[in-house]
Amino acid sequence: MFKNIITSKFSYFLLTFLYITCNLIILTRFPFVHSDETWLSGLSRNIMETKNYAVTETFFDLYPRNPHAIKSLFHTLQILSIKLMGYEILTIRLLSFLFGLLTLIWFYKLCNTLFNSKKWAFISTLFLSMDIQFVYASHFARQEIILLFIMLFSLNYFLSNFLSMKPIHHLFLGMIIGLSIGVHPNSFIICLVIVFLYLFHIVFTKKLKLSGLLTYAIPVGCFALGFIGLSLYFDANFIGNYTQYGSQFGVTNTLISKVSEIQNFYIKLYYGISGTYYTPDIRLEFCLFFIALAASIIFLFKEEQKKRVLILSIILAIVAVNLGIIVIGRFSQPSIIFLFPLFYILVTYVLIYISKKSRIYLALLLLLMITINTLVNVLPYLNRSYENYLQEIGKIVPKEHIVLANLNAEMYFENGKLYDYRNLTHLKEDNLTFEQYIQRNKISYIIYPDEMDFIFAYRPQWNNVYGDISLYYEDMQRFLRTKSQLVYEFTEPTYGMRIARYINQKDWKIKIYKVNE
Repeated sequence: MFKNIITSKFSYFLLTFLYITCNLIILTRFPFVHSDETWLSGLSRNIMETKNYAVTETFFDLYPRNPHAIKSLFHTLQILSIKLMGYEILTIRLLSFLFGLLTLIWFYKLCNTLFNSKKWAFISTLFLSMDIQFVYASHFARQEIILLFIMLFSLNYFLSNFLSMKPIHHLFLGMIIGLSIGVHPNSFIICLVIVFLYLFHIVFTKKLKLSGLLTYAIPVGCFALGFIGLSLYFDANFIGNYTQYGSQFGVTNTLISKVSEIQNFYIKLYYGISGTYYTPDIRLEFCLFFIALAASIIFLFKEEQKKRVLILSIILAIVAVNLGIIVIGRFSQPSIIFLFPLFYILVTYVLIYISKKSRIYLALLLLLMITINTLVNVLPYLNRSYENYLQEIGKIVPKEHIVLANLNAEMYFENGKLYDYRNLTHLKEDNLTFEQYIQRNKISYIIYPDEMDFIFAYRPQWNNVYGDISLYYEDMQRFLRTKSQLVYEFTEPTYGMRIARYINQKDWKIKIYKVNE
């Protein structure tokens, strides 16, 4: 019965319709809106309104920011979305979801290339589509889901053509990877995956020649130089500024220290330890992927040559992603999504090896477990609404007024009307007091979340959220008491706290102060 269901075209369309509908219903509610999303969209809006890609974010004036072109393609995609549908959270998340659907289509194609079975390609796609980490990535208005699509597209293109690749194939693949540099610097990870496959087939299988790798590298190098050259045009000291900014996140650490950090990266993911990023419970996936990787390596020794080469390519891609994460050294939680499709391919490969009588039922059991895990992670966030949060602010504060607030409220205000708390740690070096900063920027309202008091009470543990707020905390409190008045207060368990582990754990409050004239 299950076999008939998964091979029915009607079932394909029905499941696709239900999947899209359910995801659209919860798109703006899960995950909670992170300040990264409004950070990126806010810059896109500023680029759009100024018609200038060399601008920086309006909500940062003291916080050091320098223009560059590395994400210009991503901002272009967001600008097109905003022009079509307006500036709201649904718009920018819908862009991610559309790339999530494209990712599933090309993942299906890749699995069909690997397994030569539409049935098992569909089952593998079901695994990925229902996984909490994938649902999260396809809803989150950042660049990872776009890069994931490019990675799977490139993998399928390479593995479908490597036996008969011509110069045009190498050039096309290099152009795709080169363009991805305009999405995010993590395009290096995708590039490394393809380089590993080239080297594998040049050195071991002898199916490719070194000239193919060099031909692939030409457009990648040209695009890289182009984006760097454009960045230097925007900012003559781009390389120094970009390096200095990356050093805050460990990008410039030694390779040895980065290798040692990868263990902590996985431990934090396993236990769901995070700063401000939502980190779902993926312990089920950790166990499942470990078993799949170990079993795949064992089964490879019994596999025919063609299938062994294809599965080895996936294992090499897993190694390349990890190496790319280490070399970059950022260890950002959302980047883990690059591994999930690769591991689900191995899970499916192991299932195919199991006896015909039990593997379909085991696949159904795994799908049920993955789905339940996703539901358990998603449900707690569905009773909170980002729109309600903005509406509460809108009861008191007009969108054209200038405010000091958390960046996650940026979508309510007109461009250039919000200043983020991250600026305040730089008051001293700019010879400003808190009061002078408020006056200089003509700020009329201060939207003050409970998290500020929490961070100060537990300093310096959470200094990575806004910087060291003890530098201005007392000055700020004095100003709130003497130079402003509390005009509104509301409870917001989700958006009153940015530290992920404490979100929805308490009725956090947000206070709105009106600055005295």
